[in-house]
Amino acid sequence: MAHAGPLLLAGCSTYFSLRKRSGGRYAWERVKRLLVPLVFGIFILIPPQTWFGGRFNSGYTDSFGHYLVSGDFLRWNIRDGGDYYGGFGIGQLWFIMFLLFISLIALPLVVWMARGRGVGRAQAFCRLLARPMWWIVPVVILFLGGAVPEIPGGPFVYYLFIFVLGFTAVSDPKFMESAQRYRIPALVAGVGLALFWVLSGDFRDSLSDPSAGLAGLAVLGAGGTWLVIVGMMGFGRRYLDRTSRTQKYLAEGSYPVYILHQTVIVVIGFYVVRWAAPHPVLWVILLVAAVLGTFALYEIVRRVGVLRFLFGMRQRKRGARAAERG
Repeated sequence: MAHAGPLLLAGCSTYFSLRKRSGGRYAWERVKRLLVPLVFGIFILIPPQTWFGGRFNSGYTDSFGHYLVSGDFLRWNIRDGGDYYGGFGIGQLWFIMFLLFISLIALPLVVWMARGRGVGRAQAFCRLLARPMWWIVPVVILFLGGAVPEIPGGPFVYYLFIFVLGFTAVSDPKFMESAQRYRIPALVAGVGLALFWVLSGDFRDSLSDPSAGLAGLAVLGAGGTWLVIVGMMGFGRRYLDRTSRTQKYLAEGSYPVYILHQTVIVVIGFYVVRWAAPHPVLWVILLVAAVLGTFALYEIVRRVGVLRFLFGMRQRKRGARAAERG
């Protein structure tokens, strides 16, 4: 559920993107905005994380320079605890990798829904979802996606379905009007089901797989995901459907901030956790330092054309650059 929001927004943005460009141009845009930051991040941003992880978890003692030059950062050392034991890793970039594959795999379907007969089909489905009695349909879709075995990294098919649902959700304004109308009960019910899903973890683990009980709980979990999605979209339409300087700044920065944040957290956290202070104090220090450090780096990225390209940002217009310098 944690990544449902970003995936849904990616599907929504794909709808608006395909209204202005061809499928081929959209695919090229995905390569520039996803593959380039993925490769750049794997070779530049992730090695500091895995080096500190190797020092903390595996007793790695060589310098960071040796770690890079020797190729140790490419050594396969992924364990049950993840990729923080020294060696190759992708860290938070797994989501970008998933989104790249999802965007390209779903491309034939979403292009069809954006052209010709597909437009009417997508709009009809969206108008259906405008009526709460039909919300059971996306719940079943999410349940079926979650039932497909996961691949390393996460439930790929489940994420794919959320992406496509995001695309169809904005193909007709009636659904967004309905989401705004029912945003409060949808979000309250969705959060309640999500909490129930989390708190029932031990009970779910005790059930046999497959079983009717486990399937029923999975349906409730899918229902919670969908209701949270509806509530978030409704609140977004109610309060964020306007432009301001702050909103534009945060919207543009959300992607590079995501790419940067985990490296900053790991580097700062490696030193902060060693301090002799209560854990709540350490968490606050780490939070504040990570936020400040991440946005400080973002301020550099957003001002340098080459870095904007490497972080998947669109190049700025000359007028915007001149206004900022002025």
